[in-house]
Amino acid sequence: YDMGRYGVDMCVLKPSIIGTTNTMQAMLVDKYPDKFRALCSDQKQKLKIFREKCDWSLDVAVEEVDAALKTGKFVGIGEFVPGCMGLVPRRTYTFRQRVDEFRAFMELAAKYDVTIDFHEFARTPWGGPGSVLLSVVATEYPDVSIIFCHGGRGSSEAVEVAAGATGRNVYLECGSWPAENFKAALTKPNVGATQLIWGHDYGNVPQVIIKQDRPGQNPTSYPRFSFSRRQLSGQQAGSQLYERWPGVPSYQTDFWGWSLHQIHRLKDWNWVTQDEVNLILGGNAAKIFKLQVPFERMFPEGRSDLFGSYWEKSVPFIPRDQVKNPDYP
Repeated sequence: YDMGRYGVDMCVLKPSIIGTTNTMQAMLVDKYPDKFRALCSDQKQKLKIFREKCDWSLDVAVEEVDAALKTGKFVGIGEFVPGCMGLVPRRTYTFRQRVDEFRAFMELAAKYDVTIDFHEFARTPWGGPGSVLLSVVATEYPDVSIIFCHGGRGSSEAVEVAAGATGRNVYLECGSWPAENFKAALTKPNVGATQLIWGHDYGNVPQVIIKQDRPGQNPTSYPRFSFSRRQLSGQQAGSQLYERWPGVPSYQTDFWGWSLHQIHRLKDWNWVTQDEVNLILGGNAAKIFKLQVPFERMFPEGRSDLFGSYWEKSVPFIPRDQVKNPDYP
């Protein structure tokens, strides 16, 4: 219903932290091949750890992800690369250990020519910035497309990591960005619209759109996960009504509407052309996830103002074997 309302042609499904399995995701892809693709992770192992309180195993995770990718029914690894978030209790590990673990899944992504997600930017067990980990693996595997989940909310640090990727293989997922947060990415050489992918946390997560207290603040609205008393002040914090606020919204949060409106604002401000919007809202995803498109010549290609020194590699932007109705036999 929501996809129809908003004109979303296809969704790339990501596993839940615990709950969904790779088999379940593959069944949805098989049932609705024109609507869904899916990412995989070590879902069976996560469930086993949650139920039996056993330790996480890299070998088991690699075996499960490899088996899923071998079916050809998955377009990437994620949202959480096995070994980090979603484990109960959380693991502790060193930077060197995590780099080696990440390399194991980068090897699988390279082997099967699929994407891989990155979701370890802020809090890390080793105490250092996740940007260092991302920079290392992006440099070592320049031909693997890495999707930076939530794109660091458009932070300057996240944009610098994407700009510094010599293979231009780091893409910033920007579906939860207020329009104001796009400026750094759109004006940074080697980033721009060619490295942005629209998409976000949508569904049964405890997330709603919050308006700022005063008109004129930037951003004027933004996504917020759940609520806590720490986020309140003054009279609100002491209200009994607020203390009874549900942790998960009791309605289907209209997240796509808010997120698409941020893209409309970019056009209103003349920050982007329609060609760039087409890349953000579908072209980049179609390219890296190898999605079929109806026609040729749908997206910009061969333009140095968009692709910089990599403009030759952008032609053709979508390979002809992904086109349903090619211009000629």
